[in-house]
Amino acid sequence: MRLIFVLVALTAISSVFAEEKPTYCHDVAPILDNNCVTCHRPGQIAPFSLSTYKDAKKHGRLMADIVKRRIMPPWKPVPGYGEFIGERRLTDEQVALIEKWVKAGMPEGNRKDLPEPPTFASGWQLGTPDLILKMPEPYQMPAEGQDVMRNFIVPVEIPDGKYIRAVEYQPSNRRIVHHAVLMMDPEHRARRKDRADGAPGFTQFSQVAQMLPGTLSGWAPGCKPLPLPDGLSCPWVKGADLVLQLHLSPSGKPESEQSTIGIYLTDQPPSKDMFNVMLVDWHIDIPPGEKAYRTRDSIMLAADVDVLGMAPHMHRLGKEERIIARLPNGEEKTLLWINDWNFSWQMFYQNVKPVRLPANTVVVMECTHDNSADNPNNPLPIPQRVVAGEQTSDEMAVAILELMAVDDADINLLASTLRRKTIGRIKAETSPAGSLTQ
Repeated sequence: MRLIFVLVALTAISSVFAEEKPTYCHDVAPILDNNCVTCHRPGQIAPFSLSTYKDAKKHGRLMADIVKRRIMPPWKPVPGYGEFIGERRLTDEQVALIEKWVKAGMPEGNRKDLPEPPTFASGWQLGTPDLILKMPEPYQMPAEGQDVMRNFIVPVEIPDGKYIRAVEYQPSNRRIVHHAVLMMDPEHRARRKDRADGAPGFTQFSQVAQMLPGTLSGWAPGCKPLPLPDGLSCPWVKGADLVLQLHLSPSGKPESEQSTIGIYLTDQPPSKDMFNVMLVDWHIDIPPGEKAYRTRDSIMLAADVDVLGMAPHMHRLGKEERIIARLPNGEEKTLLWINDWNFSWQMFYQNVKPVRLPANTVVVMECTHDNSADNPNNPLPIPQRVVAGEQTSDEMAVAILELMAVDDADINLLASTLRRKTIGRIKAETSPAGSLTQ
């Protein structure tokens, strides 16, 4: 009798442990589908797929290690400092479950437990665009030499009564595209420069036209396309040129690039003026071996504003970037903090809800750079002096803020006080054809 009791108890215990053992189908696949396969699937930026059990098992041990170290999913903002659309962050429970699955031998489980696989729009993350634009001809990049900042005219006609709500940029050759900037040129200045150069486009490092606002403004590695916030859109000046500025880096062999741009339209005109404001420190001179070189810039806001989003930017020596609001009452509020900068993952961080800042708030960008041999991202094995510049081997400290005046009566005051910092402004009080002004 006692033996029967022991056997029953052991069976019950083993049953509990069997139930606790996670499987791919029941436990791991939902985590991967919701957080990983957007990039980890055929044809996307990630180096391998995680869309099947075979894929997940092959990379299981690596996956457990990098999620435990918070390298993946690639979400850089420190928790508790801002709430942003599209957050990719695993919970402690999800990380522990993946580790437990790997230790259990990565069992597949019952295939009936598999969730429905996620569906993705073919080729476009935001679905099929209303307009698909392409560089008229490819640009040939030499194998060696310095980085190139090349500007291309991309023909576009926005129908009357339509406004731009989203843009999705697609490089044809990710090996050489460092970043892309999208601009509107109503005065055709770029076109005149283009005609003077025999090759496609023309070289100019500075901004050649008016940058588009917020999430429409461009692309960098890791950047995900996002529509503008509800109620906001970009009007287009009839007949204006779309200028695509590409920062291209040689790969060691001849390459070509012919980018594609998807435009998503709406009938809704913008309800407010938007300002793209740039904080930048050009006084960078980092000695070799310096582990904590600091850069900063700031602005004072002359009126109440809503912060719609932010785009931090540094190069390979970047380690930390923080955007801080110092309120008139002495309170300090961190709007965004990245303490483990990765050049390969740069995004425009759009706030879930606009962040209200009162007049006389000082917004500060503070960055730290590491030019030591201990920095694994240092492009030079033996550190050398590094200064500010557009080359990938140079360094930058930038933060782009997308702002909106709370009260329309303060628009002109903001426009005048932010003039030297403004790199793009959308005016809401325009005709249906739209206007973009400096």
